[in-house]
Amino acid sequence: MKEIFKYHYSKVVDKVRVSIDALKPYLEKTQKTTLSFSLWLVIVVVAVMAIMWLGKSTWQYLSNRSIFVVSPITFSFDTPGWVTDRLINEIENFPGLKKKYNIFEKDLTKKIAGTYEKNPLIYKVYHIERKLPNTVNLKLELRKPIAIVKRKGKEYLVDKDCVRLPDKFYEYPERGESPVYIISSRLPKIPKYGEKWDDKSIGEGMNLLNYLRYNGIDKLLKIATIDVSNVARRLKSGRSDIILCTENGTIIKWGCPPSCGRPNELSNYEKLQNLLSVAKEEGTTLANMEYVDVRWKVPLGKRITVQ
Repeated sequence: MKEIFKYHYSKVVDKVRVSIDALKPYLEKTQKTTLSFSLWLVIVVVAVMAIMWLGKSTWQYLSNRSIFVVSPITFSFDTPGWVTDRLINEIENFPGLKKKYNIFEKDLTKKIAGTYEKNPLIYKVYHIERKLPNTVNLKLELRKPIAIVKRKGKEYLVDKDCVRLPDKFYEYPERGESPVYIISSRLPKIPKYGEKWDDKSIGEGMNLLNYLRYNGIDKLLKIATIDVSNVARRLKSGRSDIILCTENGTIIKWGCPPSCGRPNELSNYEKLQNLLSVAKEEGTTLANMEYVDVRWKVPLGKRITVQ
């Protein structure tokens, strides 16, 4: 019995040895592959860490170099003649701007553009880009004063969107030009700087001025005032909601704005054509006219009586 057991035991051992011998080449190959992979893995990890360390060191080096520092104080602007030095200084010191930026700073242009766009003195930021080593190219549009709202002897500077502007930052009117006044006898609330007028009559007056400016009529006829005191009021027959006045003192009865929805009211285009037809006959200064009424299909007018 023992002999039989020994016999079978030796056969099993021999098979195991044969199997181990057969697996040796595979095991040796697998071991080599594992070692090779582990070595490459270590090399990659070390390389990545070295790159990260090098990048961090490079960033710290560049961050501390003054040549790559951008400061709003160094910003240069090609400003128009209607702005004052105080506005230029204000642009360089807007709230929210840091005293200095690194040219490699993440989202640099987005941060600077966002700060400018939030400021009420800026109408729009069109373009901004960084330029090595320490320059930021910025293209923006400033809010420009185009009229003065006048009420009870007090004057308030406004732009084309009816936004109130601080007087100290602007030269208005520009040299050689005369101011345009939006006159109203009723203003419920004076807005703060950078806020729009919450008043329909002022808004309609600015809309008309923008229309006249677009067609060059404000300068052609030398419009001096736009009186909107009667806008949105129930007027007696024959009264005009909006009254324009030229520098010569000629009155132009414009009627109500397009938003009034009054039956048979002419459009701004039709009224303008009426006004131009009179100017063609009487001259663009309208110096000989006491008033011109453009509210009708055929414009009306009255010449100044010469004594």
